This record gives sequence, structure tokens and C-alpha cells, in this order.
Amino acid sequence: MARKKRDDLFENSQMTFLEHLDELRYRLIRAIYWLAAGFVLALIPIGSHGSLTSRAVSCIQRPLTQALERYYTEHSTRKLSGEMDQLRQLGYSQNVAQIPERLGMAEREVWLFPDDIARLRRILDGEDAAAAPGKPALLTNARALEQIDNSGSFGTLSPGAADAAEPIPFFFWEKLANDPRIRAKSLSMPETFVIFLKAALVLGAFIGSPGLFYHFWAFVGAGLYPKERRLVYRFFPFSLFLFFAGAALAFFVVFQFVLHYLLTFNSGLNVDPDPRISEWLKLAIGLPIGFGLGFQLPLVMFALYRLRIFTTKDYMSQWRISVLVIAFGAMMLTPPDPGSMFCMMVPLISLYFLGIGLCKLWPLPKSEFDEADEED
Repeated sequence: MARKKRDDLFENSQMTFLEHLDELRYRLIRAIYWLAAGFVLALIPIGSHGSLTSRAVSCIQRPLTQALERYYTEHSTRKLSGEMDQLRQLGYSQNVAQIPERLGMAEREVWLFPDDIARLRRILDGEDAAAAPGKPALLTNARALEQIDNSGSFGTLSPGAADAAEPIPFFFWEKLANDPRIRAKSLSMPETFVIFLKAALVLGAFIGSPGLFYHFWAFVGAGLYPKERRLVYRFFPFSLFLFFAGAALAFFVVFQFVLHYLLTFNSGLNVDPDPRISEWLKLAIGLPIGFGLGFQLPLVMFALYRLRIFTTKDYMSQWRISVLVIAFGAMMLTPPDPGSMFCMMVPLISLYFLGIGLCKLWPLPKSEFDEADEED
């Protein structure tokens, strides 16, 4: 009886190559169903705010918008601070350099001749009595600005008048939220349509991620023993948590380092950024997905351990090489800045040792076919 029990030890625990291919085909088809369902849900309009994809694209642009607002705020502050001596002579107060940061506004410098200032005073109908010729003032009257934009007479003088008067610099202020410089640009009409489809596909993958992860781990579990297969399903929610934690880390933390670091070169070279929506979307989608998949490291280690490809002793003895591989992978998967590289590398190193802890916490079951020295 003991011999018969030993002969049945591998019953229902192994699959042939063709059975593995059939299982892979089945899981891929089911995963595509989940992806298609998520894609359709991403395209469905919701209320007056458009589809989930439209909201997602707006949300994806938020880190870029915040970084550009910060860039132009600092740019305006540096510019005004550098010209403070000249501005003081023209009558501006010291507080003018604090307006960009305090009110979230950017300056637009214009030059007006005294005759233009007189015309502007007549437009204001005496509302801004401080705007006397030769005396700079902060002009914020919307009606006056509209007249300046629509009239061709401002900024022009009759022949010979320019020799008799010097133009005076004025600052018109506008909210950075309305500044077109902080919005991404599209360079062709079909580009936005392609971007919309790509965003819908990625959003559909996030919506259908429970099914996608389930069928992935179900395929892995098909090659394990029945008792080990239960561990796969037990770790399935943990896998989802790690994926969304990695994506959230990239979106809410890493983007701030990446954008701030890259925009410092624009400041150093005195080149204003003009981001393109397709390039930004490629980074904004690829980086969170890369972080989310990278955070699956401890579960992948545990699966390889259960498949008897690696042992705990292998993981422990090769940790230095593993850290080097993680650092190289983080360098290749992140933009060319040290901040995002360390933001990926440090968590992955911690997750590597978490994977070793999982292998020690749930060791391989002992059998008479195991080697005596397989485990510590």
C-alpha cells in the first residue's frame, strides 16, 4: 500500500506540454475578454463630463500641469527679482516679486507710451486715477484689457512722437491656470484620436486588472501541486495591491521628481518647455505600469521557488547580484534622472527581501523525494 501511495504522489499535479499550451490559450482568451470589457467601460460617456477616458486623460495631465505651473512661477519670480532695482526706480514695490508665488500668476510685460496711457485713462473713465503718464500701475480692469487687445491704436504713435517720449513698462497679470503654456500640445489632428484610443486601452487594462491578474496566476497555479495552488489564490489580492501601490507611487510621487529634474535643464539653458501630449502620455502610462509590474517581484520569486526553479539558499547567496540587476533594471525602466531611479530601486530591493521572507514563511512541503539539504 505504501508503494501504491508513493506511485500516486504526482496524480493531478503535472501537465503535459500540450496541456500547458491549451491552458495558456484558455487563460489568454479569458484575459482578452476582461481587457475588452474594461475598454468598453472606458468609452462609455458618464454625465456631462465625458467618458472615463476623457477624465483619465485630464487626470494624467495633472502632474505635468502642476510641474509647469511651478516652473513658470519660479521663472517669473527670478525674472522680477533680477530686475528689482529697475522696477523700484519705476515705482513698483518690493512685493511685486512675490505675486507669482503668492497668487499663482504670471506677468506679461508690455510697453506703453505716454499718449497710450492717456488713451487708457480715458477708457477706464477715471477708475484708475493712479495711472498717470510716467507713473507705472498694475492695470487689471478687464474692459481696458479688452480694448487694448482689440484696438490697433495702442502701441503706435504719430510720426515723430516716438522721439519725444519713452515707453514705460507695465505688467499685466494672468492666472497660470489660464496660461496656454502649461497645457500639452498636439501637433496633428489625428494625434488626439490615437491618444484617446491608447488611453482607453490602458484604462481598460486597469479596470480589467482583477481578471487579468487572476488568469495569469491561475495559469501559474496550473503547474503547481493542489496544496500549493491554494497559496496562489491566497496571494492574488496581495498581487493586485502591489500593482496599484507601485502605480500610485509612480503617479503621485515619482512624477514630481522626474518633471522637476528635467525642467531644471530648461531653466539652466533658458529654453521654455513645449510638451507634446503623445510624448507625455507615453511616459505617464509607461512609468506607472512599469512600477506596478516591478512590484510583483516578491510573488514572482515565491512562484519560482514553489516551482523548484530557485531555492531560498539561492536567493540569499545571490542577493548582491540581485541588487545590481535591480539597479540596472531601474535605470533602464525609468527616465534619465536619479530621483526616479532610486524611487524604483529602493522599494524593489525591499520587496526582494520580502520575497525571501515569503519563501521562508511558506517552505516547500517535505517528501521522500526531496533532498535532505534542499532547505536550511
